[in-house]
Amino acid sequence: MATQSVKPTGKVELSEKQIDALKKRSRLSEAEIRETFEEFRANAPRGQLTKEEFIKLWNETSPKIDHSESVHMAERVFELCDRDHSGKVDFNEFLMTACLTTPGTPTQKIAPLFILCDFNRDGFLQRAEIEKIYLLAKSTRKSVDQKEFEAFKTHLDSVFAKFDTNKDGKISHKEFCDLCTHDEVFQKMLG
Repeated sequence: MATQSVKPTGKVELSEKQIDALKKRSRLSEAEIRETFEEFRANAPRGQLTKEEFIKLWNETSPKIDHSESVHMAERVFELCDRDHSGKVDFNEFLMTACLTTPGTPTQKIAPLFILCDFNRDGFLQRAEIEKIYLLAKSTRKSVDQKEFEAFKTHLDSVFAKFDTNKDGKISHKEFCDLCTHDEVFQKMLG
């Protein structure tokens, strides 16, 4: 899912069409997208970051915490970013994840979170996709408490009963918006 185009010079650029698409998918202005892209390009001149490059960048820019915890957290965030499982993170993947970790209202984070949760890109969230994103988010703390995860799965039963309005076993974008604005657990996930 590359969003960059490579010119003959090898320099990675964003087209106006790509910027417009990113503006629609994120809550960022064109200036913010361009600024973030320049920072990304400075660290990923080929337009993608490998896992090792990502971890190095993470360790250089993240708060100083125990090195093993920092590496573990970087690995989890990389897994979240690498939506196409290519082993590399492109700018689009990076930007959608960054939208969740930057200041903003929970409402502003709903669209990027939906995109990140929709691993199979069918426009809906299956239960397994929501569980996966929950585990990835919680695993940044190094270990996931099994009781807490079981409680989340039980809560997910009531979420699907209440917010899956057409009872098709998946959550649409509209249903997800309703869920995130009315469910306390998901509001906390949006920070």
